[in-house]
Amino acid sequence: MIALPDIVVDAQIYSSNNSLVYRGIKLSDRTPVILKVLKQDYPTASKLTRYRQEYEIT
Repeated sequence: MIALPDIVVDAQIYSSNNSLVYRGIKLSDRTPVILKVLKQDYPTASKLTRYRQEYEIT
């Protein structure tokens, strides 16, 4: 699992060929968070564009 300051990751809730999605809690204010991370260290330009568009929509 991943480690981030001020965030406790509870569980992996989804996995695909390209990404992983985790559920967690931000400790400072107990806010639930969802974290989506890419599996590849160096994704293609088209995959990066897709994830930027998802971020903007969200």
